[in-house]
Amino acid sequence: MTQQATSDRWLSLSPVGNEIHTRIQALQEGMLANRPAAVAGLARLRRGAGKPVGSVQEILQYTMSEAFAPSGSADAPTAGEIAAHTSLTLYAVHQQSQRKRMHQRGWGLGRAVRQLHPQDFGEKPSPILLRFRTLGSTESVDELVHRLRGTVQLLRGQGQPLDYALLADELLLWQKPGGASTVRMRWGRGFYRTPAADTTDQTPDSP
Repeated sequence: MTQQATSDRWLSLSPVGNEIHTRIQALQEGMLANRPAAVAGLARLRRGAGKPVGSVQEILQYTMSEAFAPSGSADAPTAGEIAAHTSLTLYAVHQQSQRKRMHQRGWGLGRAVRQLHPQDFGEKPSPILLRFRTLGSTESVDELVHRLRGTVQLLRGQGQPLDYALLADELLLWQKPGGASTVRMRWGRGFYRTPAADTTDQTPDSP
């Protein structure tokens, strides 16, 4: 196991990330077992992708929690609710038509996107590299969410998993003062330090 894989896989999660992991695990295992409630839940969550937090009533049972918005929070969506809504709806988009687990701990965003760029870096940036750079140059959360959706669709097309619990925590951190720089650094390290076609610790058929 490489040092990169170890650090990504066991990076501690916040209460938000832990709750997202628990909720996605239940949906993921239910979907793979063809349980109607899980299949329907993912379909509803997909309809919430790209929509404002709290605007799709039928998914609030998945996107609302004390872990995301402590009692006494103001009426506007909290950073935790934004992170939860985004990660859960993007996971639902990613899992569509897939029969293996698209949420897997250890696949940070940089490392996952690197799998879509198997060649060495040349003088002319590839489309994948350009897309990755646009993620890093994003300033607003709304713009980041929009660009993440396009990236997730590319990952789905290649059957490449992503760690959605970690992504939720990174979206949470992004919204804090100075947090975006930390997340950009983490994604950059995952992308540029990961060898192309890295299959270390990739176990698509295990929880």
